[in-house]
Amino acid sequence: MFDAEDAVELRALQARAYGRSGALSDAEVTRLRELEAARTSERESRTTEKPRPQMPEQVVAPVPEPSVATADTVPATAASAAARFAGADTAAPSGHGAGADADSRGAPAATTLRRHWRLALAIIVAFAVIGVAVGWLLFSDRGAAPIPLSAEQQGWQSTIVASGDFDSGSLRAMAEEEGVVISFATKNDGADVCLVLASADATAPACTTREQATIQGVNATLTKAVDASQSYDIQAQMFLTPDGRPAVIARSYITSPQSTSMFASQAEAEAAAALAEKTGLDSRSIMVAGYDDEVPIWTGIDMSTQRYCLVYDGSMPDPPMVCDDSLMLADADRTLVLDVAGTDDGDITRYEYRFSYGQQYLTVTKGLGADDAAGE
Repeated sequence: MFDAEDAVELRALQARAYGRSGALSDAEVTRLRELEAARTSERESRTTEKPRPQMPEQVVAPVPEPSVATADTVPATAASAAARFAGADTAAPSGHGAGADADSRGAPAATTLRRHWRLALAIIVAFAVIGVAVGWLLFSDRGAAPIPLSAEQQGWQSTIVASGDFDSGSLRAMAEEEGVVISFATKNDGADVCLVLASADATAPACTTREQATIQGVNATLTKAVDASQSYDIQAQMFLTPDGRPAVIARSYITSPQSTSMFASQAEAEAAAALAEKTGLDSRSIMVAGYDDEVPIWTGIDMSTQRYCLVYDGSMPDPPMVCDDSLMLADADRTLVLDVAGTDDGDITRYEYRFSYGQQYLTVTKGLGADDAAGE
C-alpha cells in the first residue's frame, strides 16, 4: 500500500537523485526503485477500479540530468520523474516503450526556457540600470539639490551662465545669505571648481583646483549696500568632501566705514545706535559680547571718560551697566563683572567679561543668591 509517508520519502529521494549535486547510495537507489514501483502499482490499480483524471504533482526541484553514485543505478523511471518536475502528469499508457521515454527527456528543458525567458530579460535590464547608476555616482558632480530661486535671482544666474566663464550646465545654487545667491560651478571641463556669489549689483567668483578645494577650500566675499553709511559683508567658504560633494558655509555682517564694529543683522545695528544715544558710548566701539538667551550683552567705550563698559540688554531707558575703573589700555588683561537681578525669582545672573589684546570672552553664571553676589 503506497501511503502519504511513502510519497514524502519518494519525493525526497527524487530531489536528491535528480538535483544538480544529488547522489544516492546503493541502498537509497534500491529504496527509490521500490517506492516508484509501489506508486506505479497503486496508480494502475486505481485506473482499473475507477478511471479518473490525474492532477499534476508539483515538486520544487530543478530539471537536470540525474546524478547518482554509480552509472548503473539510474532508475528506469527517470523520464517520468523529470516530466513531473516540469508540472505535467506523464504516466505513460501501456504500449509506449523506451523510445517515448527518451523523446520526453528533452521536453522539460525546453519548457523551462520558455517559462523563464521573461525572468532572464528582467535580470539583464536590472544589470544595465545598475551600471548606469554606478557610472553616475562615480563621475558626476554630486551635492545638495539646487535651492529655489526667485525670478530676479534666476535672472542673475542666467547672466552668469551667459558670460561663458563656467562649464555649461555646471552652475548650481547652493545657499542664500541676505539675498545673495551662493553657487557652485566648474571650469576647464571640470578641472577647476568655483564658488560664485551673486546679487543684483555684483558678482564675486573665486576658483581653484579640485585638490586645493578639498584641502584648503575656496573663499569669496561680496559687499552689499544697506544704506549710505552701512553695508553687508557676505562671506562664504566652500570645501569639497572626499566623495566630491560641495559643502558651503556662509555668514554675513553689517559694517560701517567709520567703525570696526560688526553686527549680525540690521536690527542689531539699529539697537547699537540706540544704545549709544542712551548711554553715551562711542557708537564706533559698540559690539555684542554675547547673548543670554535672546538678550544681547554689549561692550563699548564711554566717550567722556574713555572707560570700557559692559551693558545688559540696552532696550530699557537706563540699562544695567558697569565700567572699568581704569583706562581701557591701562592693563593688558582686565575683567568686567555685572550682576543683574531677575524680575521673577530675585536670583542674580552674573556676566563676567574678560578682555585683553589677544582675546575677549563672556561667562554667564545663573542662580546666584544676593549673599553670593555681595560677597564677591
